[in-house]
Amino acid sequence: MKKFFKMVIFFVVCFGFLIYFTIPRSIKEDKVQKELNFTNLPSFFDVVNQNSYTKKDEFFKKFPLYLIVLNHDSLAVFSELYKKNIDKDLVLIANISNTPWLIKQIAVNGELEKLFKDSTISLINDSNGLFTSSLDLNNNSQNEYFVYEVFENGKISKLFQGSVKKGALQNGISKDEINSELENFSNEFKKYIN
Repeated sequence: MKKFFKMVIFFVVCFGFLIYFTIPRSIKEDKVQKELNFTNLPSFFDVVNQNSYTKKDEFFKKFPLYLIVLNHDSLAVFSELYKKNIDKDLVLIANISNTPWLIKQIAVNGELEKLFKDSTISLINDSNGLFTSSLDLNNNSQNEYFVYEVFENGKISKLFQGSVKKGALQNGISKDEINSELENFSNEFKKYIN
């Protein structure tokens, strides 16, 4: 009987630690707008579709460039962005920081590789939330995306944010819907770069 209670207590403690370490970071009550700068971006990160762990200064060489932070559903849509032939330096960032650690290890990382295996646009895996934190981004709505411009002087400016069909990743999304969503993105993007 003692062994049974020890096992139950051990299970409860382990489960408590699992929950504690996978809870999303708290958002500051008195949020102060911080200045966005290239120097605040993480120094090292994982580029999914290049199978490499790379250094910021070796990866980002051409400016201006555009960072597109993708939440859950927008990943399914933007995996086809490379087909739109946008003549700008784009970098996609997969914001999966709120996904529990175990699920990231078992499913998410492999799914990102499958989704973006043909893409010619680099995808950074932001599993620890360092990119979203350095961009002062606290919005984890599952169907949203955020577009930033990084200038040669290191300043970063948020251009706009948008959303895609809710449930696109779990429930699926048709090719026509993907094309429509990407066309909407492309039209909005052109307003800021021309």
